[in-house]
Amino acid sequence: MKHIYERTAKYTKLGSLLTLVIYIALVFIFKDVMWKDFETHFMLGFSVCMLLGTSYFFQHAAEKLPDEKKIDSEYYSIEFPVNELNFQNDVSLIPNSYLVSHTGERLYMITPTKDEPLKRKLTTFAIFKSGLFFPITYDLRTMDGKVVSQFSIRNKFKFMQMSVYDQTKTLISTIVMPIASVKNRAIIFDANNEKMHEMKAKSAYGDIDVNNFEGKRLATYRFGMFPYATHPAFEAQAMNTHVSLASDLSHIEKLTFAALFYYWTNNQ
Repeated sequence: MKHIYERTAKYTKLGSLLTLVIYIALVFIFKDVMWKDFETHFMLGFSVCMLLGTSYFFQHAAEKLPDEKKIDSEYYSIEFPVNELNFQNDVSLIPNSYLVSHTGERLYMITPTKDEPLKRKLTTFAIFKSGLFFPITYDLRTMDGKVVSQFSIRNKFKFMQMSVYDQTKTLISTIVMPIASVKNRAIIFDANNEKMHEMKAKSAYGDIDVNNFEGKRLATYRFGMFPYATHPAFEAQAMNTHVSLASDLSHIEKLTFAALFYYWTNNQ
């Protein structure tokens, strides 16, 4: 995704300039000590050079990528007609992720809901974004801003709970997960509190095959390497997640899996 490279370049350049300004200010404020501290001069100078070098590297990489294609918002609509979920985190203070195509075009966005502005701002801090002190609600939206689904994350101290809603804010499923587990695990209940699915990662690295009670494969979750991992659009981030969904999943199951795998992606 070209804009990921551009935003990374922008933020690293701003970080280098801010570091330089703070450093110069400290040198003048504590000049009696700082002028003689050559080790600090070297380390800060090296850090600034590294940040600037990283900025130019990502900017150069962005210029080599083609412009992002315009997505058909009539197709990628609230109907959510996807059979795979490629997650990418944006470079921003408030958590902002995208579901992208195999070539990196943004199809849907996931971000804390704007209906709760104070909670949205608090998600800047990692301690709040997983619902530790109060539930945090996230919107799954089309690229033209239409709500596809909402899900809230709540840390119940004994377990994690996610409530998934459709575009009308009607509860469609509930996900329960252990607070701490070597391998990702989850139980999914429907709106009537009947168990739908139970799943567990195949390994500590997060590979998961999701089967129903009859053994039919519903989804596969792969962390790290997947069919599109070598595409330039995915090289900007060290960690990538790819989820393949069964072609005959219901709308409710797709929305539920999108919420669940979003949570696992952001907690690797």
